[in-house]
Amino acid sequence: MKIAAVETFVIEFPFRTPFVLAGGVAGRPGTPSPRVFVRLEAEGGHVGWGEATPTPRWTYETTETIVSTIVKYLAPAVIGIDLWDFDALHRAMDRAIAPGGTIGSPLAKSAVDIAAHDALGRALGLPVCALLGGRRRTRFDLSWMVSVADPADGAKQAKEGIDAGYTVFDVKIGMHGEAGDAALVAATRKAIGDLALQVDANRGYRLAPALRQARRLADCGVALFEQPLDGLNLSGYRRLVADSPVEIGIDETLRSVSDLIEYVRNDAIGVAVAKVQRNAGFHHSRRLCETAEAAGIGLSLSGLTETDLGLAAGLHLAAAFDIDPLQLNGPQYIDTPFLDRRIWQGGGSVDLPEGPGLGVNVDEKWMRANAVRVVL
Repeated sequence: MKIAAVETFVIEFPFRTPFVLAGGVAGRPGTPSPRVFVRLEAEGGHVGWGEATPTPRWTYETTETIVSTIVKYLAPAVIGIDLWDFDALHRAMDRAIAPGGTIGSPLAKSAVDIAAHDALGRALGLPVCALLGGRRRTRFDLSWMVSVADPADGAKQAKEGIDAGYTVFDVKIGMHGEAGDAALVAATRKAIGDLALQVDANRGYRLAPALRQARRLADCGVALFEQPLDGLNLSGYRRLVADSPVEIGIDETLRSVSDLIEYVRNDAIGVAVAKVQRNAGFHHSRRLCETAEAAGIGLSLSGLTETDLGLAAGLHLAAAFDIDPLQLNGPQYIDTPFLDRRIWQGGGSVDLPEGPGLGVNVDEKWMRANAVRVVL
């Protein structure tokens, strides 16, 4: 059963509310937010779907580069590969787009990898989490994102999350200055009471301010301080892990398993943040999670504001490695109109979808009718 065809579709989704991070505005109401979807078909007619989220404010891949990478390089490279052979799949993609400082076009490769896992699961009648080794959890708490341009709006947005039924909150910091960030976190803590709280700086700090901020975060009962520093800053993160009263998590700069090994060797990480797209799909994400477990460090999981298709991918990885809560904030910001039944049914918790593959069914007719053309 070999891969027979790979197609791409670009769909533009409207954002409900602004999404702000240290790198800039990632989404705003009235501005289309594109997602690239991959339809992979294997011999015998088994079809799987994957999703990539162009996020130039977070990484270098754009809508145009993701589409051109898949259409011109990855798709021709993977045609004819056995659907079950994920090692061969990634070796072929790495020959087409070679790894460098990163895996090399991880978002584009992720969409293909996810679609291949979905198709294989459907062909075998198994959920993707079974292909990843098991199912240790079926229900998950999602975090509500507090992401504001003005720290004064933080409490209001936090209260909106409480009204929506969320019990875990994630505050974006790194763009308001030390005092502004501290005020935002404190206001959020006051608004949510004893509910769970974590923060994500998206590389927005230098070492000395990060150390000072970590102590303030501890006073606010923050459980996780994610990605305070930029780069593979082993000496900086080693100092932070040693001196911070709050667990230090690594996301953006955890680009590969070898990166994780270096962080662990240098005592420079407390929590490894898994991200299916950042690590080019399930194949490498599974290896990263297994390595983190073997090293005895914590695991978290986040996404890139995906639709419920990408949400399903994150849930299957989390199910295999018993990760909870999850920073999968897509339902807060965008709708998913192309599935026969959404995963997110309101509130701050979701269930692992049942059924083979990802457990979601894409309306292919809707996808083809609503896809937009991308000029390459």
